[in-house]
Amino acid sequence: MAASMLRFESRTVIRRPASEVFERLADLPGYRQWMHRDGVFAGTELTSLPPIRAGTTYVDRTRMGRFVGEVTEYVPSTRIAFSETLSWFGHPLTRARPRYALESDGDSTVVHHVAEGELYGPMRLLKPAAAWMATRERTHTLASLKRSLEGE
Repeated sequence: MAASMLRFESRTVIRRPASEVFERLADLPGYRQWMHRDGVFAGTELTSLPPIRAGTTYVDRTRMGRFVGEVTEYVPSTRIAFSETLSWFGHPLTRARPRYALESDGDSTVVHHVAEGELYGPMRLLKPAAAWMATRERTHTLASLKRSLEGE
């Protein structure tokens, strides 16, 4: 069965050096400390040994279930990307591929964020709701990241 695609793209400026923004994004177990609490995210656990790098595996616990993920790109201070899949009863329902490109701008960092997703099986019927939820989660994640680093 074909997948249905979703895409979110955003840009924000964080008044902190790119190295600090990257560190925050790469600290997967630390997400629980700064991530907003009103969304679907509940926490992240590493399933491979530190240090975090390309190939590191993890599980995101959410209200929808467990997303099994992997760090797919890890270039300190410039790029980090992930791929994660939610499956129920052994069948994939959705795959998300969030990625961040960081660009230094003086003492600030321009964060370019793109998240692509695929919906499978019955989830394809829920595309409008899934698109709304993905946009809400991605927007809140960026706001939480900014707030955690700028102290707002």
